[in-house]
Amino acid sequence: MSVEQEISSFLEEHPDVEVVEVLMADMNGIFRGKQMPLSGLKRIAKKGIPFPITTPFLTTNGANAETISEEYGSDPDRICMPVPGSLRLMPWSDRKSAQIIVTMQDSDGTSFFMDPRTVLKRVLKRFEADKLRPVVALEYEFFLFEAGSVPPVPVSPPNGMTAAGGANCYNMDVLYDFEALMREIEETCRAQELDIIGLVCEYGNGQFEVNLQHTDDVEAACDDALALKRVIKSVALKHGLLASFMAKPRFEEVGNGLHAHVSLLDEDGNNVFGLDDGDERLQDAIGGLIKTMPGATAIFAPNANSYRRFDPDWFAPVVPNWGENNRRLSVRLPLAGAKNRRFEHRVCGADVCPHLVVAAILAGAHYGLTHKVDPGPESGEFDGVDFDNVLPPRWRMALDRLEKSKVMREYLGDDFVDLYLRVRRDEEEEFHRQISLWDYDQYLRVI
Repeated sequence: MSVEQEISSFLEEHPDVEVVEVLMADMNGIFRGKQMPLSGLKRIAKKGIPFPITTPFLTTNGANAETISEEYGSDPDRICMPVPGSLRLMPWSDRKSAQIIVTMQDSDGTSFFMDPRTVLKRVLKRFEADKLRPVVALEYEFFLFEAGSVPPVPVSPPNGMTAAGGANCYNMDVLYDFEALMREIEETCRAQELDIIGLVCEYGNGQFEVNLQHTDDVEAACDDALALKRVIKSVALKHGLLASFMAKPRFEEVGNGLHAHVSLLDEDGNNVFGLDDGDERLQDAIGGLIKTMPGATAIFAPNANSYRRFDPDWFAPVVPNWGENNRRLSVRLPLAGAKNRRFEHRVCGADVCPHLVVAAILAGAHYGLTHKVDPGPESGEFDGVDFDNVLPPRWRMALDRLEKSKVMREYLGDDFVDLYLRVRRDEEEEFHRQISLWDYDQYLRVI
């Protein structure tokens, strides 16, 4: 079904919808968008909709980076075309609303190099050439906080029960404390055709995890990941709460991660990692992940707060390592049969752009498969971690490693990497110049 047919069918089925929100994913994993009357949908299907060229590479807070003002300061428009299958209802809205995702084109009609979907497509073409299809499943962790609390205060149960302090990992009573909210999240996900397969109480106080189903439509998986974040934040807001995917919102608590489960199918639909030579090919892929991980850290940890999550005491991997069934590791092999054999990439925070993260992960895996990279020694399921060879622990160090990464440049594109670095370095410099409350506490009186 074409996009035009999809829109016509939607309009017939939902004549009472009043507005549509047109959304575009940026490099921060944030939907930027416009709201317009539903009558404009058919025009979008034929002619697209203009967005400023800088939309996909705004800073996290939505500004234009100073270092690119001379080149892109005039901020001309580029046409954005709708993504097939992305037109969906927004059940949380007070008035009947829909949303549709668009992707940016350059002035010559080709995909725009800084659109995260374009970067992901570039990597997927490598697998397509090798007659392989990646399968991914993404897992998000998030906190619920009292709305308006800064620093954030963990949520109190709406049923009048005393808040359960401590970790409470997998505590069903805590999950039932928020049953109404969780049920509405599940119902809204179904209405948006988001295939979630698990919702659990996680390790942090007020922290939860939600899992999306495995799929070989990798672009849709990343779109769905951003849509899922939007559902959770929007439904939580209806209940007077803040849902945060910030990597490390509280010093004394675990951070929020994004875990990516990845397997590969051959042209016959067989799981490559479950075939006779599957263990060897799996280790090749992991070898590529280990080798490229330091260079990709600036994508896995895209902002200043991301690096506060890198704490080995809180199951946040800080070393390029791998092994079976061990959550201390960067690349974990979950318990699985041959048909479900896969690796779990555990480095990222929940504050990332899923399209860019999956692109970087798949780039590392493809590089390993192509060059048969040795992953090094495997860790056992109860082994500790040797901290001699840590990932870049600070933002500027990670950006420097990305700049020198030949593999990330080869797979993601020099033009993308260079512009990504310019934006992030502008943000890093601005962050470094800020005077925090910690500065005043430590230095104002005593110096």
